[in-house]
Amino acid sequence: MSISREDWIDAAWSILGEAGVEGIRVEQLARKLDVTKGSFYWHFKNRQGLVDAMIERWLGMREEDRPGYLTASEDPGERLWKVIERGITRGTRGQAGALRLWAQKNPEVEEKIVVADGVRRQFFVDQFKALGHDDDAAEIRAEVYMSVISAEFLHSGSRDQADRLAMARRKHEMLIN
Repeated sequence: MSISREDWIDAAWSILGEAGVEGIRVEQLARKLDVTKGSFYWHFKNRQGLVDAMIERWLGMREEDRPGYLTASEDPGERLWKVIERGITRGTRGQAGALRLWAQKNPEVEEKIVVADGVRRQFFVDQFKALGHDDDAAEIRAEVYMSVISAEFLHSGSRDQADRLAMARRKHEMLIN
């Protein structure tokens, strides 16, 4: 059976949401995929290469900096909402939190996240300004919005998707008004 690089990333991604980066072990993944560890080293130099691939996957899920996103909706409040809505509906289960915790111990990972968060934060600031908030209010609201997104799974991840969306929508409405 031939296992692709994506198969390894998928298997690790699943474990990441349950056990964090520390729970990802090459030998365990190989057993789960019913292959030898040699298959892993065909696709990755080392375990950090797999972690880097998961970070790239997570950051690649962000759409707000892609061409066309700004024109997808004329309403800046709706553009903000789509970010948190996608975070809930795409079915991630704690991977973002696990990667953020990992970054606290790994400066290289932290730098990647800081850069991506900077892009997201600026997007949020711009949307809040477009909603009529002054510079200071837009900056603070952007920070709070990022915190809401980061904490959403920790706070509500055990609830069903409809409840999570309803709770997030209430927070969103409070922040955009």
